[in-house]
Amino acid sequence: MNLSSKRIRTLLIPVQVAVSILILYLLFRSVNLAETYKVLSQVNLPLLGVSVVFFILSSLAIGFALYGALKAADAAPPMRTTQLANFGGQLLSDITPAKSGYFATPILLNQLKAVPIEKGLMSVMSVGAVNFFIKAVFSTIALIYFLTRISIDAYMMNAMLIGITLLLAGGIGLTVLVWTNFLSGVLQKLSKLPLIGVVIRKLESIRATFAKDKTAMRKSAKTSIASVIASVVLSGISLYILAQAIGLTQPTFQDLLFMGPLTAVFMYVPVTFAGLGLQEAAYVFLLTNIGAPLEVALPFALLIRILSVTTDLIGLPPLIKTSTGLFNRLGKNNPLEKEKQNP
Repeated sequence: MNLSSKRIRTLLIPVQVAVSILILYLLFRSVNLAETYKVLSQVNLPLLGVSVVFFILSSLAIGFALYGALKAADAAPPMRTTQLANFGGQLLSDITPAKSGYFATPILLNQLKAVPIEKGLMSVMSVGAVNFFIKAVFSTIALIYFLTRISIDAYMMNAMLIGITLLLAGGIGLTVLVWTNFLSGVLQKLSKLPLIGVVIRKLESIRATFAKDKTAMRKSAKTSIASVIASVVLSGISLYILAQAIGLTQPTFQDLLFMGPLTAVFMYVPVTFAGLGLQEAAYVFLLTNIGAPLEVALPFALLIRILSVTTDLIGLPPLIKTSTGLFNRLGKNNPLEKEKQNP
């Protein structure tokens, strides 16, 4: 990353924070805070605990998909290590725009069990491609489903369509990189250019790994598809139980099963950190339009965010354990420096 791009990202951070705070402020300004506090104080704790369990199971399903991809690439560490790295990546994705922090997962795998960065990256991209496609399909079906039930204004419709488009673009992009010769061919051509070719040639190991293991990644696609679908369903169950825990009776299980993927598209819009504020606003919009009181819809949306982040704290120990190596990989080491260290 060059200096100018670092400055741009640094400048964007306060903007993203400000947008999140503004959206949350507008949401809270519209509710009776006393009623909202009353709803939260009467949460059914046993049901809340069951909801947490299903949140964790949903994340474990994604970790299982990652394990299947790593196994196909002959680079799988123990399942426990894969799951911890997955939770660590998810925790980073909770605090980064468009959930981009999850792409640090290959570094976590490398630091925890010396999984080659190239194989870890390819596995993460393979699972990511499947994840984007399936959630884009679920989101599209969900949008059609809610259009038959409620009136969605043009602003919200366009925002949802943008999110779905980003998911499809991400899925297509990762698919092209992982399962075709496109990346290999582009890198090979760029390596012949003056100046930049020196840097590109340092990526030869990635190009070779992608070219070699793409067939293996195709074989793991079925496992990834089944795991991602299981994750969506488990998340829907968690949302339904959470709704019962706070006395939100209006949405059916089917409503919440579709609502999860549809609101999740806002997590990939790089305006706030993992869609903070945007996703909550989408939940409130959909829930209130199917008859839920605003004073219950808002705490429900906030609890989803809180449970999502707190369950991802399972990944905090591996992040702390590998923090030095992780930050070195992310911030200090680049191909040119690596060349100087390993002439």
